[in-house]
Amino acid sequence: MEKVRDRSLKREFFAAVTVTLIIVSALSALTVWGCLRLQRWLVPDTNYVMLNMEMTTTGGEIKRGSMRCEIDGGSQRYNFIKEKKNGVLLAGAYDIEDLTFRVESVEHGIGANGPRRKAAYIAAGAAMGVLPAAYAVTGTLLCAIWFYRKRLAPAIAVLDDATRHISEQDLDFTVECSVHNELGWLCGSFEKMRRALYDNNMRLWRSIEERRTMQASVAHDLRNPLAIMEGTLEHLRALAPAGELTGDKLDDALESLAVTAKRMERYTDYIRDLSAIEDTEITMTEAALPDFLREAAEGVGVLAEARDIAVSASFDVPYCRIELDREIFYRVLENVFSNAVRYAQNRIELGFELHRETLLARITDDGPGFSQEMLKKKSSLYYSEDASGGHMGLGLATSKILCELHGGGLKIMNRPEGGAVAEITVAVKRI
Repeated sequence: MEKVRDRSLKREFFAAVTVTLIIVSALSALTVWGCLRLQRWLVPDTNYVMLNMEMTTTGGEIKRGSMRCEIDGGSQRYNFIKEKKNGVLLAGAYDIEDLTFRVESVEHGIGANGPRRKAAYIAAGAAMGVLPAAYAVTGTLLCAIWFYRKRLAPAIAVLDDATRHISEQDLDFTVECSVHNELGWLCGSFEKMRRALYDNNMRLWRSIEERRTMQASVAHDLRNPLAIMEGTLEHLRALAPAGELTGDKLDDALESLAVTAKRMERYTDYIRDLSAIEDTEITMTEAALPDFLREAAEGVGVLAEARDIAVSASFDVPYCRIELDREIFYRVLENVFSNAVRYAQNRIELGFELHRETLLARITDDGPGFSQEMLKKKSSLYYSEDASGGHMGLGLATSKILCELHGGGLKIMNRPEGGAVAEITVAVKRI
């Protein structure tokens, strides 16, 4: 479509009008030329004139006559009057003073022709005035009809159909228009709008599904600490009447309840964070690469020291300055890295890459990797990896939402040789 953007409706309209004017003018010229040729054929003696004569006799009788005279540029003599004898006109002779003369061009003097020729001559003259006007009216109507059907109607029909689909909340269609003008570009804009609405609805639907999955996951995981608390309380109730509730047993029971309560507190914290995280605002700040990434790698690397896990980092980025939300990036990196620390055996690898306007952080560990069920549910990332509730997947869910808010995403996979891989991407702006 971009290759024909110069074909605007205005230019197409003027082109159609110009072609119509040319056709109408040509037809009018041909019609006038043909009618003139017909008239000249009907009255071919254009080098003659008709000499019309009229006289009134002494008796009051009006006599008329005419004769054809040739016009050849020379002098000619016509004897109309007989000579007088003894001052008296001879019989049949007329006095020139009694005659009136009128000269008429032969081509206008159609009176000498028959009725059919006269009608044809008059019709040809009328056609020279009527047909050009008829051509102009007909050409204007045909031009308007053609322009509407070929240039306006297809795009209008497509836009009307698209509006109907959107009003019915049906976005599973495509706005296609073969007209390459402003209306065609408008159809393209409608398609972009439809795609944006479709993507927004899909994101909203996925968000709702993820929230439903999260609620089901949280409800499922909350059963474990609740069951532990209920079991501990039942155990205390059983020991108290028998007098077997010693100090050590009471301390153990209280410790178990405290640990369980801490786990439930962590659940509520995650739920609270997820409820407010989508309202997080992105604040872009300037950062120098690779110095910022080195500092981030050193910061999260402290988390692996407690388990004596080796951390290596690589920086495939040029020396440049970018804009990103430093806090969000660091928070996501810390969440995903802490998940790797939880399952790594001996080593974690950090890799950073910059592809145009996208910053990528790859975290690889040598642990057991993600389960197949976790990989199947990686679109929601709310799945709990262990029954004890130690890893709920909600940290990954938080990281995924934050990455999407920053124009990127979170992708999880397993290495063929073993271990888990998590790829963080965020959109950045080079300065």
